[in-house]
Amino acid sequence: MTSINTNAGAILAQKFLRSTTADMQVTQNRVSSGLRVSTVTDDASSFAVAAGIRGDIKAYTAVAAALQGSTVAISVAISAGEMVAKRIGDLKAKTIQLFDTSLSTASRASYIVDARSIASEISSYLDQHAKYNGRNLIGVGGSDMTVVSAIDGSALVVRDNEIFGLDPDDFEPENHVQAEASLGILANFKRQVDGALANLGSDLNRVKAQIEFVKQTEETVRIGLGALVDADLAKESATLTALQVRQQLGVQAIGIANSAPQTLLGLFR
Repeated sequence: MTSINTNAGAILAQKFLRSTTADMQVTQNRVSSGLRVSTVTDDASSFAVAAGIRGDIKAYTAVAAALQGSTVAISVAISAGEMVAKRIGDLKAKTIQLFDTSLSTASRASYIVDARSIASEISSYLDQHAKYNGRNLIGVGGSDMTVVSAIDGSALVVRDNEIFGLDPDDFEPENHVQAEASLGILANFKRQVDGALANLGSDLNRVKAQIEFVKQTEETVRIGLGALVDADLAKESATLTALQVRQQLGVQAIGIANSAPQTLLGLFR
């Protein structure tokens, strides 16, 4: 039936054009944002899952930052310990020189001044130069450092290595027996320093390994998030082109449908 009141063809063409326009808007949003799921209306369940994953990614970043900060504190303690180990060798050399019974009183006094100075310097490295952000992992008064290592709140412990500094009075021997005693004190002190450096080195490697693990996990999670919400731009580009053609054809179809009632005028000539 042909009617001037109801244009069924135009109504149907408008329906398809409206559908095409809606699909085109969705595709344009995906192309512009790069996301298949950018709002909750796109896919409610995927959006909720993605929100949780984004929270995990931020947590991984925070954990990596905390672990990275702890490596600085450990590295500072190691640097101080390595300098102490070097100065131990210098102090040992000075002490051995004091074994020489042929030294004049002035020479012995000079060596003792040097030895006491080195002993004081060693104590300074342990008490002052080993500190980072108020934390000392090798000197006196420190404590174990607990560092968050995973997004579930679990942590790893960096061991404190409390070493008391040397007493300069122990390094002013007046004779062979006192010089041997000074060497014995120094040997015991060196064992403590060597043990502390071994612990710190082990803990530093453990923290670095955890940092690498956290970073790799974060990268894997990011890939999973992309697979969940990212748009396939090659596919969306092809879809957009097809929708643009459909939109143009829809506009033409409406024009054709709207011109159909004009044919009725010919019946009244």
